[in-house]
Amino acid sequence: MPTLASQVRRRAHVYVAHGGKRNRRQQVDRLVILVNWMQAHFRVTGLEQIGKRQVIEFWKAHRDMAPATAYAYWLAIKVLWQWLGRAEDPPPPRGVDAGLLA
Repeated sequence: MPTLASQVRRRAHVYVAHGGKRNRRQQVDRLVILVNWMQAHFRVTGLEQIGKRQVIEFWKAHRDMAPATAYAYWLAIKVLWQWLGRAEDPPPPRGVDAGLLA
C-alpha cells in the first residue's frame, strides 16, 4: 500500500513540471510533511480521506507556527484541495490575517 507521501509525490509530478519550480517544490514538501503528520495521528490511507477535521487538528497541533509559515502551509493545502476536487477552501489557520487569505 503506498504511503500518503508517495501519493502526494505521484500527483505532484505534473504540478511541479509547470510554473515556478522552486515554489511548487516547496509546496509539495510542505504537503509531504502535512500528510506524514496526518498519517501518524489518524488512520488515513488515502488522500481522499483527508478532510477538514484533519486539517483543523494539524493547525491545533502547530499553533506555534509563524503566521507566514502557516499561510504557506494553507496555500499548499489549498493545492491539495484542488487536486481532490473540493469546492470550498480548506480551513484557515487561526491567527493569520484574513486579508492574506482573500
